[in-house]
Amino acid sequence: MKVVVIGYGPGGAAAALAARMFDSKAEVKIVTEENREAHRKPGASLALEFPDTDHLGIADWSLKALSKKRIDVLLDTRVTKVDVSSRKVLLDTPKKRDDLDYDKLILATGGVPSVPDIPGTDLAGVHTIQDMGDTSEIGKKLKGKERVVVVGAGFSGLETAERLLRMGKDTHMVVRSRFMRRQMEEPMSSELRSRIPKGIAIHDGFSPECVEGEEHVTAIKVGDEVIATDAVLFMTGVKPNTKLAEAIGLRIGDLGGIVVDKTMKTSLDDIYAVGDCVEMIDPVSGKPILLPIGSVAARAGRQAGVAAVGGKKVYEDTTLRLQYDRLFDTDIVCVGHSSTTAKNVGIKTSVQYLEDPTEFTKAALVLDGKGILLGGQVISSRMGARLAYEILERVQSRAKLKDQPLLKPRHERLKEQLENTLGPIR
Repeated sequence: MKVVVIGYGPGGAAAALAARMFDSKAEVKIVTEENREAHRKPGASLALEFPDTDHLGIADWSLKALSKKRIDVLLDTRVTKVDVSSRKVLLDTPKKRDDLDYDKLILATGGVPSVPDIPGTDLAGVHTIQDMGDTSEIGKKLKGKERVVVVGAGFSGLETAERLLRMGKDTHMVVRSRFMRRQMEEPMSSELRSRIPKGIAIHDGFSPECVEGEEHVTAIKVGDEVIATDAVLFMTGVKPNTKLAEAIGLRIGDLGGIVVDKTMKTSLDDIYAVGDCVEMIDPVSGKPILLPIGSVAARAGRQAGVAAVGGKKVYEDTTLRLQYDRLFDTDIVCVGHSSTTAKNVGIKTSVQYLEDPTEFTKAALVLDGKGILLGGQVISSRMGARLAYEILERVQSRAKLKDQPLLKPRHERLKEQLENTLGPIR
């Protein structure tokens, strides 16, 4: 059995490891255009400040770790063509052209930056980030620059803005509507905004109209405001990278991603796809969704790797979104559906809000018409991780919130811990 994985992000690495775990005799290879090891997406902005950092690698996905598991990684290698009839992947390496035979093929080609269609985005000093190499190069170019504008208010935009502020940059954020509009309820967005340091200038309520400059960016126009700047970073999400999939002849869905089933199999036999390049099926509504999230890609990779080597296991948590980051001394957590993402797939929801002032914590819980927890968001000074997994556990088990409440007061939690250790307290 020869398994070839194209892509070395979370989905590709997880797919290769799962294939190896379920078939110790399979020949597993990863092909990637990148020239460095797989890395963590959260925290990648560290490379803006330290372009040569090597502290973002993931130990289990390192070249050394994969080599020990007999998984070969071909860095700096471009796939020029996949010949489905002969089951060959044609490669272009720095040294020569070559090809690989495959029995099973897994595409993990990721996404490409989605940039607004406005004048000036091709000017020098206007940047997007697709991989670690981009981040490092931008970090080098920002040396000596004073003002930087970040367009976008999701996890990546917030993380980038925080890093730029730490670097001493005059940091501005352009926010079309509100922070994390798709992932968070409006009150949670407002709470998040209140925790952003005053050192970051926020321009919200308008989309950028154009980037100004002759050869190099000098300003960006937002509504009636013209913001002078030395650089612009567009952190406005990604769209599926389906160029190779289309060349192969795979079915592309209405949302622009590769169509896959529950095992991540595509429209062609023996070819699977995972990560930002695919459309997945929402388990609640049964409708297609895009989930360009590292944790989802990794779980999808696990599923594809198992299926590719003949495993019958179908994991139920593949499409469950879990995003966590600590920014501005605040835990920010999004699990499962928000009311916005649920509405997009036709699910009616209600939202309950919880607050624990002693822990500087606010939470929003999204429920369907039967009171079953579909997702939630947490903003907390220190309780984010614990609450994230409490919400995750209840979403996975399809629990009703009234049966398993969250955010117990501190004295109740202490009493519960003592009773678990010492027995009932009368």
